[in-house]
Amino acid sequence: MALNNVHFIEKEVEATALSAGANAVMTLPAQTVILAAGVEVTEALAGASALTFDLGTGEDDDEFVAAYAMASKSVGAVAPSIPGVMYLTAEDTLDITVDTLTGTATAGKLRVWAIICDVDGRDADEVDRDYLA
Repeated sequence: MALNNVHFIEKEVEATALSAGANAVMTLPAQTVILAAGVEVTEALAGASALTFDLGTGEDDDEFVAAYAMASKSVGAVAPSIPGVMYLTAEDTLDITVDTLTGTATAGKLRVWAIICDVDGRDADEVDRDYLA
């Protein structure tokens, strides 16, 4: 049995683009289940002496990563996903919510990733068409 409609998605985020509060990373459609999400440091933070953030959605801003202190992390450091599954009834965004930013980031990058499953319930003709496209 193959896993249908399960996707691994990722996006690079520059620390210089982050500001206090929620920063949308990617938009996810309604009727999506987020199985896991996390971040990996791909370029060390420079300039700012502190950058602490959460990873989640508008519904729960720290559902997947809570209080990750990027300033103390080197390239390759991973914030593993907090165990949990989230079902989106409406379109939402996966957000980095900045809790603390001391100074100004001049460099630093993160790879934000998520494993999602589309549970839209489309009928067989739609699924076949999308798969063949």
